[in-house]
Amino acid sequence: MIQLTPLIRWQLPGSNGAEIDARLLPLLAAINGGANLGAAVAQVGLSYRHGWGLLHAQAALLGVPLVDMRRGKGVSLTAAGRELLQRTAGAEQRLLRKAAAIEIAPLPRAAAQPLRLVIHASHDLALIELRERIAPALGLELNLEFKGSLEALASFAAGHADLAGFHIPLGSHPGALAPYLRWLKPRQHRLIGFIEREQGLMLPPGNPARVRALRDLASKQLRVINRQRGSGTRLLFDQLLHESGIDGPALRGYATEEFTHLAVAATIAAGKADAGFGVKAAALQYGLEFKTLERERYLLACRGEAAEQPAIRRLRQAVASPRMLQVLRGLPGYASANAGSLLSFARAFSTGRGGVRIRA
Repeated sequence: MIQLTPLIRWQLPGSNGAEIDARLLPLLAAINGGANLGAAVAQVGLSYRHGWGLLHAQAALLGVPLVDMRRGKGVSLTAAGRELLQRTAGAEQRLLRKAAAIEIAPLPRAAAQPLRLVIHASHDLALIELRERIAPALGLELNLEFKGSLEALASFAAGHADLAGFHIPLGSHPGALAPYLRWLKPRQHRLIGFIEREQGLMLPPGNPARVRALRDLASKQLRVINRQRGSGTRLLFDQLLHESGIDGPALRGYATEEFTHLAVAATIAAGKADAGFGVKAAALQYGLEFKTLERERYLLACRGEAAEQPAIRRLRQAVASPRMLQVLRGLPGYASANAGSLLSFARAFSTGRGGVRIRA
């Protein structure tokens, strides 16, 4: 028999309050146990960059630093970080005393072995839901690591991942596809349709600066929080700025980077930036205003010879499943499009549908 025990998860107040990332507490526990940040993130299964980004984003969400890093002294928990760990441990002990553990019989050994895929991909909320909620129910284990779109494609091309997730604008932007085609070969690779989503400006609740278009970021000297270089969102943002005649590096905060849509939204929600560029679902999760600037298509690239292998076929089944469609209905700005279908490069990169275009 397998015994299941309950765990505590924390959420901000309100019916739509954001949840603390489930990876935060194990990371804080590893740091509290004496591990340096490099060893701590490795224990949790994150890269150093993503571990540090997680700590920064959660600190912005809570409005208080959780770790203290000093040159020559390593990393340690702040009082807030220690209190969060202690309160969680106490709550879990009380819960265990009141809630009986559940025992279930394991599946036969052969049936319990999931199919596994390594995916390096641009950050996306639907992809997280696919990994956490949809794939396991179909016997599929996704080893998902978030990188910028170009970094993910480069890693895939180098043989470090089974699939790469990246996104391209549906609007017509001259030269926008060139960076992606450096890593993709029509004769060697296949493209799987995943979702379409809205990208645009994230703004504080009520839009106090009355931002109407990209030019307001410059004319009103607003503080911007940016995505990291090489991410598909950063490429699209730079493209839109260029088309609007705006000097991106001249914007306040342009050089300040975050590694996920949620981290950008959390920074704005914490009052540390006046605007950012990202997906609608992340903005609304933090109660922000959102102005759509573009629709884009999110694709998964795989090797041609692997497209019909069991793991890839199972992934396509998961992407096209009714449960995945239900998940997308709960993500504002998301839509199912060619879900799980193998697409030609011409069809995947077509801009015939057009995008929502708002220009300065």
